[in-house]
Amino acid sequence: MNILKENQHTGHFGAYLKSIFRDTSRSIRRNKLMSVASVLSIGAALIILGIFVIFSSNLSHITQNVESALELKVYVRSNLSHDQVNRLNEKLSNHQNVTKVTYVSAEQALQDFSKSLGDYSGLLSGYNSSNNPMPASFNLKISSADKINTVKKYAESLKADGVTEVKYGEEYVDALVSFSHFSNIFSTVLIVVLSVVSVFIIYNTIKLTCFARRKEIRVMRYVGATDWFIRSPFVLEGTVLGAIGAIVALAIVWGGYRAAIAYVARSVYLPMHSSLVSPGSIMGPLIIFCLIYGIVIGAIGSVVSMRKFLDA
Repeated sequence: MNILKENQHTGHFGAYLKSIFRDTSRSIRRNKLMSVASVLSIGAALIILGIFVIFSSNLSHITQNVESALELKVYVRSNLSHDQVNRLNEKLSNHQNVTKVTYVSAEQALQDFSKSLGDYSGLLSGYNSSNNPMPASFNLKISSADKINTVKKYAESLKADGVTEVKYGEEYVDALVSFSHFSNIFSTVLIVVLSVVSVFIIYNTIKLTCFARRKEIRVMRYVGATDWFIRSPFVLEGTVLGAIGAIVALAIVWGGYRAAIAYVARSVYLPMHSSLVSPGSIMGPLIIFCLIYGIVIGAIGSVVSMRKFLDA
């Protein structure tokens, strides 16, 4: 008897699911124009979001590459004794934002500069230890680009220990860090705005569907159908439209990003020998994000629309 009841329950549940999918399919076909508008709206929102997510990820990736290669040049007097160099090295190394300190003597600096000239290194053949124009220096690796000014001020405070000048690509680094912060804030604001627009369009789509089936919904309420039973096809409709919009957006973003990588590799110079994030490493999280976003936005628009209709 229990098995029979269980089979009956399973049969009822199967019929219930079948009716939900049937109603959803029928509703989407009946309101083709608004359904297409919903898909395009969510797709457009996700394409824009996808572009900014990829842009922000690559900007963060390039910033990290720049940070890892970032060095602060601390120039010192060339006549420092061995003990003075060691004491200054220790003071610079003890700073919490300095990850590595390398001393470059005046002789080593001259050799490095000569090598960098390649075929023109002969221009420096007249220079030696007695007339070396290159200063000795410490190369400092910094833990983060936004800490470089703090380290610079600290290094400049050590002039009594032999520091003469402190340099780095100040304008370049500051612009990169500021732009990275702005990009993150702008992406967040954009997500909120596009989410509101997408929910509004889904809301109107489901509202039109409810209005077209108002008599049917009224009959179901009279015979005792629960709000959830009435709401389910409409929520599923919004979810399906959101998922379709996400799939369309992902296909466009995927193709566009692969084309962008090919173009950048061929025609664009990136700083510090950086490279763009590979499609495989960025598209996995983006696929999950877009599908969840599309489904959630579609479901929210449907739930809000149905709540207003059923409360009316």
